[in-house]
Amino acid sequence: MGRDLAQRAAARRNDGEVEESPSLTDQIRRMQPEYEAAMPRGREATQLVRDAITCLRTIKKLDQCTPESVLGALMTCAQLDLRPGVAGLDHAWPVPFWDGKSRCLKAQLIIGYKGYVELGFRSGLLAGISSRIVYAGDEFKISYHADRDELIHEPDPDGLREEIRCFYSAARLVNGGYSVTDPMSLRAMEAYRDRHASTKNQKGEVFGPWVDHFPAMGQKTMVRINFKMLPKSPEMAIAMEADEGVRVNLSPTANAAEVTDHPPRVVSVQIEHDDEPAQDAPQEALPVEDPPEAEWPAAVKPGEGGAR
Repeated sequence: MGRDLAQRAAARRNDGEVEESPSLTDQIRRMQPEYEAAMPRGREATQLVRDAITCLRTIKKLDQCTPESVLGALMTCAQLDLRPGVAGLDHAWPVPFWDGKSRCLKAQLIIGYKGYVELGFRSGLLAGISSRIVYAGDEFKISYHADRDELIHEPDPDGLREEIRCFYSAARLVNGGYSVTDPMSLRAMEAYRDRHASTKNQKGEVFGPWVDHFPAMGQKTMVRINFKMLPKSPEMAIAMEADEGVRVNLSPTANAAEVTDHPPRVVSVQIEHDDEPAQDAPQEALPVEDPPEAEWPAAVKPGEGGAR
């Protein structure tokens, strides 16, 4: 439908007619049948459209992104049945970034910690998954054996929970199996941040969620690492490929993993919000130029206990 709108507008221009371009809100509403066609059978796209329009009001600069990138991010949300920008659910966010090569704002789909957890539970393969932080004073021990692994983590009830020692993620499978990541130390997580954070200025300095909300970013990183080791449903695999990418293909039958691009040269906009951050940054970017200012969408920090 997105292509049909563009073709009709072009035809009218060729006929000498002057037509005002529909607003992004109008384009989202017109895409509702396509979004519904992309969603699981029996699901309606009415709520998705409402969520998307709310995103336009609450995420600064989103309405200035190329329409195709915004509509594409929403199409992936429809296919994965994730609600964009809903505080508390924290499934996913269309986040503006400055594409230095195209010299315009585009929307990049960021899938949150809880979005991954939701897809994991829906798959019927996971009985539980968590991402935790080990603080100074906690008792923590992990050991690996041929027949079993042993994990002990007892938080210090009197600790201030300020000095981070390491991060890890643990998952239980419905068949009784489990998956535990190797713990990542604070120093290692900082090195990971420096390699992968896309919000960097021309001096190469990191800004944005990796600085303002480092613990939450570390927790999502561990879930993503754990997901790579777990058995996955098609939706889980698609989410990992579509996360942090840009989609302009609006076909409801297209494979989101195949039609999502991860531009090699982008600079993400610096985003701030009154609440919590989006759960992850876009993929690493090169500092092409200083991007316009914007705001990070609201999100809730992932819990430090079990996922459910």
